[in-house]
Amino acid sequence: MKKVRNFLRGKLFPCALIALLWAVGLALLALYLPRWLAPLAALERLIALFAGIAVVLSRDTPESKLSKLVLLLLLPWTGAVLCFLWRRKPRLLPPPRPPKDKEDGILSRAAAYAFPFTGSNVTYADGIDYFPTGKEAFRELLKDILSAESYIWLEYYIVARGALFNRLFFALSKKAEEGVDVRLLYDGFGSSLTLSKKDVRQLNSAGIRTHEARPLTARPSAVNRRNHRKIAVIDGEIAYTGGVNLADEYTGEKLRFGNWKDTAVRVTGEPAAIFASLIGKTLGIKPPSKKSKTNEGIPCAVIADEAKDNVFRAGAGTLGALVCSAKKSLCFFTPYFAPDEILLRELKRAVRAGVEVRIMIPHIPDKKTAFLLTRHFARELEDAGANVREYTDGFLHAKCAAADGEYAFVSSYNLDYRSLYLQSECGLLARDAGLAADVERDFSQAWETGTAVPRERFFARLARMLVQLFLPFL
Repeated sequence: MKKVRNFLRGKLFPCALIALLWAVGLALLALYLPRWLAPLAALERLIALFAGIAVVLSRDTPESKLSKLVLLLLLPWTGAVLCFLWRRKPRLLPPPRPPKDKEDGILSRAAAYAFPFTGSNVTYADGIDYFPTGKEAFRELLKDILSAESYIWLEYYIVARGALFNRLFFALSKKAEEGVDVRLLYDGFGSSLTLSKKDVRQLNSAGIRTHEARPLTARPSAVNRRNHRKIAVIDGEIAYTGGVNLADEYTGEKLRFGNWKDTAVRVTGEPAAIFASLIGKTLGIKPPSKKSKTNEGIPCAVIADEAKDNVFRAGAGTLGALVCSAKKSLCFFTPYFAPDEILLRELKRAVRAGVEVRIMIPHIPDKKTAFLLTRHFARELEDAGANVREYTDGFLHAKCAAADGEYAFVSSYNLDYRSLYLQSECGLLARDAGLAADVERDFSQAWETGTAVPRERFFARLARMLVQLFLPFL
């Protein structure tokens, strides 16, 4: 009921109501007026033709083009309007700087992909700690928050009121009283039902400066482009990232779809300053930096994307580099598995090359439409020779990968179209046998209790085929 009240009182409800009334009105207009006004129908077809030509000639992905053309056929007037509203004009980014670490192709390529957003090539961490649960990650995060001296910057997709929020509020307000610069950046859509205006006022009154990323009212047509990052930075020396949001289900204090499985990493050293610069770039401010650059430590690359039309996406490029370079083994945790054709083809190629590819997906879905696609693509990859299992202890929300016992990638990226091509995301790729072993050990423990992907039933197949037409919008 609380979520319903927040929805009715929040910004999402009027936006959704206006969009619904607009779509229904246009659809009714298109259905009834042509009976008396044949020229209107001809005009609609002409506009649809121009919209279709614009879609075909755009530099969009094939999946997105297909979905938009289906909209043109299904929705008179509305489909053409949506195609023009959702048009993409991908911009070319400046060429990446030559990589400094020429001995490591994967890290160098990944850092080059992300350079326009991070401003950094291959970097070196003093230490990296892996957390197989959100509870462990937040236990350490709260300790680091209480030891902060200069600033605490947080950037999360979801911020929800609850036990975790209360503990975090106490710690952050205490540090704000001590003069520490405390800022919380949250997504306008992700937190629309979980963070009320009253909560925001309470945070601000306690000295915690809040910032809403990508407000719904700023550009309603860009509702699918969210800030999906999860970052916490303390003094530019410690950073956390992964799949964990600021909500009770991520720490096990609230059971939602069973035990919530998620992962995160804590990194110290130069990468923490880079994560701080990502938050600062979104806020429009420059963080103070205490950490000087070094060529010693754990080699890694901070990966990031913005919710903008870019020809090259760092996350997609990093995952592609990881898959293409694997020689022995690949394992992935992902809650949503609906990759584009390029990544799917590379995974199949890796299987044919003799790489052991294992992917773990949820058994209990949180979004049923996305789950239909996840199981479909999992079966397709199984047919190519990969191994896929479903996580049975609860909901799987972890987003990480390991390759050849040497590389590990822990991030906010899902293996789906939205994460790879539309949203602001981030993650950490490291060449560290210890971190890779931790990820693989966690994966193997979950793998042992997993279950096989079931066969697709007839009515589920019909529903999936319909949903698959709109893959880029889910």
